[in-house]
Amino acid sequence: MQHPRDQADQDGLDRAVAVDIEAERAAIATVMHFPASYESAAEYVTGEDFYRPAHRLLWDVLGQQIREGAPTNPIVVRAAIEKLGQLRTVAGGDYIFDVAGAGGGGDAAAFAEIVRDKARLRRVEELAIRLRASVLSGATADDVDEQILGYVKQKTTPTVGDPLTTRLMPGGTFILDRPETVPALWGHGENVIWAEGEALLIAGPSGVGKTTVAQQVILAAIGVHHGPVFGMPVRRFKRFLYLASDRPQQAARSMARMVSPEDRELLDERLVFWPGPPPSDFIKDPGILLRLVEAAGADGVCLDSLKDMAGELASEEGGQAINSAIQRTLVEGKEVIGLHHHRKQGGGKDGGKEPTSLDELYGSTWITAGAGSVISLWGSAGEPIVSMRHLKQPAGECGPWKLRHDHPKGRTEVWHQVDILALLKASGSAGLTPATLAVNLYPNPKAKPTTSEVEKARRRLDQYVEQGLAVVRKLGTARTAPSAYFATFNEQGELIPDDQM
Repeated sequence: MQHPRDQADQDGLDRAVAVDIEAERAAIATVMHFPASYESAAEYVTGEDFYRPAHRLLWDVLGQQIREGAPTNPIVVRAAIEKLGQLRTVAGGDYIFDVAGAGGGGDAAAFAEIVRDKARLRRVEELAIRLRASVLSGATADDVDEQILGYVKQKTTPTVGDPLTTRLMPGGTFILDRPETVPALWGHGENVIWAEGEALLIAGPSGVGKTTVAQQVILAAIGVHHGPVFGMPVRRFKRFLYLASDRPQQAARSMARMVSPEDRELLDERLVFWPGPPPSDFIKDPGILLRLVEAAGADGVCLDSLKDMAGELASEEGGQAINSAIQRTLVEGKEVIGLHHHRKQGGGKDGGKEPTSLDELYGSTWITAGAGSVISLWGSAGEPIVSMRHLKQPAGECGPWKLRHDHPKGRTEVWHQVDILALLKASGSAGLTPATLAVNLYPNPKAKPTTSEVEKARRRLDQYVEQGLAVVRKLGTARTAPSAYFATFNEQGELIPDDQM
């Protein structure tokens, strides 16, 4: 039997990140002690070439100090970083003295050359991942060529030493040099639940499977499981950090159902747990999340759950702290999944009603505003069948679905979903209206579909028009006559010629 790691290696997705932390520290320490060595080292690297955010910041600040003829000793460098408001990036300043104490001898240019070479390898790997995602999403050869040219142009644009310029990008590059479809971490094409560079929130009451779903995605991401989740692929990660802050032993028992003793080596190598709350509240220290992820050597993190990361989530301060911590982490290329809860419902007419909007999630609106995708699970605690709605989408809407949990195995599958193509075909010459489809997608015996639900149904039907599987026609000659959609294929799934429709 082939070990999971062997397959991952064959796929080319399991190499350790290309980085030499000691070379980065040595280059910075040497320049700090011998400022004259900066000029020769700067011929090889810019701050962007350093892997650790703290190293990027230190290199840029040192360059600015040297250009201004200012001292480069740790005390002065700390003061300069404090003026920039970025002390948290260097552990409150302590890390500056750690680096300075690492030495300072040797050839700064030789260290810088090592740093540059590792940065080149990381960029090639990043490009390969993006290109592979585009190909899997159906990109054309011309699309791929444009991405390669745009990426090379972006990565070869020189940066100056001012720390404020290290993330500046040309407008055309930022706006136009992007893939046609959303790069998916979980999903494909227009069906994306988790998008690259955007946080995913999985919300729901206790006992409906939030942790179970997140853990299945994580195990697929680190290569323990190779199958899709909800029928959609999950991109491979090198290592994942799991902040098990809410009942950590329960999180351990949950994941134990999904793995076997043969997975121990892989789990030790690619998954790191932090049991209990983070070392500091996000309100007091929004940079702590990024530092934890970097300390774990991870490129993804799961927050289980958000209520344990900051004080009062309903307050503006709490919501902004959660959002700030997540955005600081995302901008450094670290992906985020967060588990969240709905608002507690009263016993009135809406008591026990499935949430259908972001407003029904607990806490400040800053929390959901900062997420790229939000899915909601709903049902009775411990029941095998739960509902899933995609409340916020990075691309097309996924679901609504009925999910079935296999509790003993810790596996979840899509148990039921509306077959839109079957509805189109069954509608025959009467056609399928967006309002009728909305009734099927979002059933509510007590109310008609909302305007938003009808528009979402219309967009789903328009996608089939774009694919040539449906046409849309007005049901009458009046200007206000509704439109309906008609299938362009027969019972055998063959397209019907235009003159026969």
